[in-house]
Amino acid sequence: MADNASQSCRTCLAAIDSDGDELMLSSSGGAFSVLARRIFDLDGVVYGHAFDDGLHVGCVRAENLDGLSAMRGSKYVQSDMGDAIASVGCDLRAGREVLFSGTPCQVDGLLAFLGGPQDGLLTVDIVCHGVPSQAFFVDCMGEEFSDRLLSLRFRDKREGWGCGGGATILHAGIEKNVPFSPKISYYYRRFLAGDVYRESCYRCPYAGGERPGDFTIGDFWGIDVGGSGLDARRGISVVIANTAKAETLIPYIKSETSWAERPLEEAVCGNDQLMHPSPRPESRDVVFERWKEEGIGVLEDEYRRSTLLSSKKWLAKRAVKRFLKGVFGR
Repeated sequence: MADNASQSCRTCLAAIDSDGDELMLSSSGGAFSVLARRIFDLDGVVYGHAFDDGLHVGCVRAENLDGLSAMRGSKYVQSDMGDAIASVGCDLRAGREVLFSGTPCQVDGLLAFLGGPQDGLLTVDIVCHGVPSQAFFVDCMGEEFSDRLLSLRFRDKREGWGCGGGATILHAGIEKNVPFSPKISYYYRRFLAGDVYRESCYRCPYAGGERPGDFTIGDFWGIDVGGSGLDARRGISVVIANTAKAETLIPYIKSETSWAERPLEEAVCGNDQLMHPSPRPESRDVVFERWKEEGIGVLEDEYRRSTLLSSKKWLAKRAVKRFLKGVFGR
């Protein structure tokens, strides 16, 4: 982050969207949805990232809350910007209010294209660990799902606030929901291990440096729940105001959320990527060399065999937990 003097004047909120439906569809506390609602109230447009064509993740544009639904939730893969940056420029020239959310490098790229911050533009950078390539992601999903994959959720709060997700597949003509978790997914495990990111992610200048967005948002990992007085069961967002423009929106955010002002140091300590880039593991070279030479099928098969017993135990515990929740309603 910035030096201590500039850190001390930044407002840092722990926030939970007051709209319960939006909160459940969000990965953390719904801060992105709260800001998007504000822009839509001003007849503006919102740019975010979604699965827009099968397993392809791209930057998309929305003019209302209906278009926002696909943007919610984490996508742990590199997003294709397409013509989004040029489209933002067109919207601004047309006098539209614009919210743009993305990784810090995407936000900085947009600002460089536009020549710096613009009136009518609100930018949000997310706390980012790093991103694998679309090619690696697609290869893994082809191995992990033999049925047609209709949708994928890296984070699903029906599994609690954490790293449990889910997928919807088409099996024998019937849609079926199945779990998607690092306990059973080679791709998800590699993402959390941090050894499949782009090379530039390990040298990210924004992790621990100045953030380019008006706001920085993410999960408020490590929050002192007792001290904050907030209920963490359905997720809490960290919302950091980096600019004067962002500071003017803090009262609005407070009006739309359950919130607590927290020390910025607490947010930094719970999110390593606010201190430094993800370290580059030695295993990265091994994973990529084997992927290119042997194919993803070999790596996926090795992972399935090595986790066969633990994955069966996890799936059994999950089934019991879901059964009891259905019986007792908790």
